[in-house]
Amino acid sequence: MKDYRILVVDDEKVIREFLKDFLSDQGYGVDLASDGKEALDKVRRSEYDLIITDIKMPNANGIEVLKELKQKKSNTAVIMITGYPSVETETECRNLGASGYLVKPFSISQIQQLLESNLNDKQSI
Repeated sequence: MKDYRILVVDDEKVIREFLKDFLSDQGYGVDLASDGKEALDKVRRSEYDLIITDIKMPNANGIEVLKELKQKKSNTAVIMITGYPSVETETECRNLGASGYLVKPFSISQIQQLLESNLNDKQSI
């Protein structure tokens, strides 16, 4: 089985740390970024199998991260998370290639389900 690398991007430290702890316990390699600019810097330097990113953040929002990522590394799965959901935003994210859209507060089972579906898809490629 492949060692999966995941980047968690959120300006809320509690969300970053919660996801890092959960994902690390599941055996994933996890990097963190506190805003979109930091995420884009990390993506330019490293390969990730999956990115979980908040939408509303300073210094480049999650949609900007998604757009740039899909232009350069279209096979990386991206799960969008937000505390400010809207049908318009969800539609835009999906049209840009997001593999998932979760509303805060989300559950561990929701994250687990998206991880399994997205990483299983990558295994079969």
